[in-house]
Amino acid sequence: MKVLELTKQWQCVNERGRSSVVFPYVSPCFGRVDLSVFTDVTAARAFLDVDGVNGIADVYAGGECYGIVSGGCRKLVDLGGALGADGMIGLSLEDGGGVTRGVKLHYSDSRTYIRPYGLFVKTKSVDGQGAEIVIEAEIDGDEYEKRRLSVEFSIINARGKRSCRKKKNFVYTGGEKTVALPVKMRRAYPYLSDQPYMYTLKAVLSDGDNVLDESETVFGIVPARRYDVPLFGTTLSHSNGLLGEISHKDAERRKLSALRDLGYNCVRYVGCPSDSALRVADELGLKVVVDIFDNWTYPREGSFSHIAFAYEAEERTATAVRCLRNHPCVIAYSVANGNEETYGRRGCEYAETVVDTVRGCDGSRPVGCTFKKLVPTRGELLACGVRKSDIKGNDAALVKAGDEAGLPEKLTARMADMTDISLYCDEIAKGDKPYIRIESSAETAFSAVEEKEDNENMLGSLSANGMDRSERGFTVSGDVDFTCLPSPAGLYRSMLGGNGGTFMLIGQQGAGLTEGRACWKAAEGETVNVKVFTRGDVVALYLNGYLVGRRLAGKVNKHYASFDVEYHGGTLEAVTFLRGREYDRATLVTPAAAASIKLLTGSRKISADDLCYVDVWVLDGNGEPVADYCGDFTVKCEGDCETVAIGNEYGSCAEEEVCTVVNGHALIVLRAREAGKITLKVTGQGLTYGRLTVTAV
Repeated sequence: MKVLELTKQWQCVNERGRSSVVFPYVSPCFGRVDLSVFTDVTAARAFLDVDGVNGIADVYAGGECYGIVSGGCRKLVDLGGALGADGMIGLSLEDGGGVTRGVKLHYSDSRTYIRPYGLFVKTKSVDGQGAEIVIEAEIDGDEYEKRRLSVEFSIINARGKRSCRKKKNFVYTGGEKTVALPVKMRRAYPYLSDQPYMYTLKAVLSDGDNVLDESETVFGIVPARRYDVPLFGTTLSHSNGLLGEISHKDAERRKLSALRDLGYNCVRYVGCPSDSALRVADELGLKVVVDIFDNWTYPREGSFSHIAFAYEAEERTATAVRCLRNHPCVIAYSVANGNEETYGRRGCEYAETVVDTVRGCDGSRPVGCTFKKLVPTRGELLACGVRKSDIKGNDAALVKAGDEAGLPEKLTARMADMTDISLYCDEIAKGDKPYIRIESSAETAFSAVEEKEDNENMLGSLSANGMDRSERGFTVSGDVDFTCLPSPAGLYRSMLGGNGGTFMLIGQQGAGLTEGRACWKAAEGETVNVKVFTRGDVVALYLNGYLVGRRLAGKVNKHYASFDVEYHGGTLEAVTFLRGREYDRATLVTPAAAASIKLLTGSRKISADDLCYVDVWVLDGNGEPVADYCGDFTVKCEGDCETVAIGNEYGSCAEEEVCTVVNGHALIVLRAREAGKITLKVTGQGLTYGRLTVTAV
């Protein structure tokens, strides 16, 4: 099917009146929101692909309701032949909400067509030169008459040149049919993490003289070994820092690039990631594990995805896998995120349907499940042999009673038997299957990394949260902050993985493992705590050239050493040693007075509607960052653009034209509406202003 991106020219009607919006979009008000767009498309068959709905949305075409999308779940709404009358497509959002990802229209001029996401490329083998692949095309239609059709496949390489072309003839009698064609490519480039090579597949369905439908997808030729190196990374929510839940390719690239710079090679998503996130992960060579569902039939706070799961389990699963399966970054599926159903509770009867549907749509990747300890019920404890007298106390006491009876392992055994791999975040018996340890905190990061050396079934470890996000009014700390700069927890994990060097944190005695700041400044004579994180085994700390002391680091102290130092301005330097030889150095210098504002961006030329990220830095007279500067700056922007977000490491700023700088840094996100020049000026009292010009093309 042809695909039309529906991102622009949406009309929004809410309690504030009528306005024009661009997707992705989040409503700024509460109450009902009606969105509509007009197309000039006429089609025999059409599907509306809606992804990232906040809350619940009714889908309309030609004035008639064709379906309901809920809870952020991706859904293909069959519009039949509704397009062509007035060309209107509408979304009615309850209680405000929005569309945080996007909407696409899949359409065909024929009633016999290639299904949306119906092309699939499986790798059979790859050698030094060529590759054997199998191309599948899922054909559907409501014309039930016997006839001869053909589908022609063309593979286009990354340079835009055709690598090969094959044709498959078949007899079609209506309904669903999968056409498979083995293909030998004499010259093929495999998709590798350090060389993520991508191909494009184009398919043309015809009945001899007439073209019935066309479709295309991207894919990679993936070698059989998908776990050649240990998985080292994090679990990601769908938040993009200052942008919140909005998914934009530029935002996804900034976030995933920041995590890759920490040395992470894998990310796990709870709920299917957006197309933008998947495309960026493909390009960066990251490995992706997807928990397809956050929950099944039991509700979870802030989620509506449990609505109609009982009726749509197979459809939702199939849609998700079809959207994921051609992305070579995806290495495994997980079907549940510690759901109640994994304990054999109500709704567990859908487990077999979900797992079988995943394997039916894509049998080339392992299927897993995420297991977490749940609070056991009284009946579960009794059935496990726990005495009535021992079933008392708070939730922690009940969990402990269940652990002593081996309850988590017993109740999850049926679900574990269905899957190929397991994902664990608690101390549950791992069994003899490959597993991934997930949601490790900064305090447990050392044991999570070291566990790989002792257990050959462990595929790797992932931290609990990759990026700072807001949740119920609180900030959940991640490995990078709201502006995508690395946090202390991220630096620590990076160092443990052998990807980061020595660094220091200054804080209070008794603070958490990674609490503190990377700035040597305090009240004169104040005693401060200095933690030095290093892969070395001994640390020597010097203040203004004088030795403060030596401490052991290494594995025995989880690769860090702690010192209490009386503050005096100047230079603090840590020299680390490994097996008696100098290994690394880290230095902190007392900041000088702030002198100027510097604006930096990745590119001075952007496309209209793309996001432009501008980092605001405060520098001293020598051009060095002033790491302790905090203050408010005024932001002025000239040109046809809008300010999407302004904020710092703690989140968004409250006022639209005020940029609050924290620890010498802030972030401004702009979007160009039309082609032309955009000039950004940031001024602060007593500082030389910063100015930046970007051209939108």
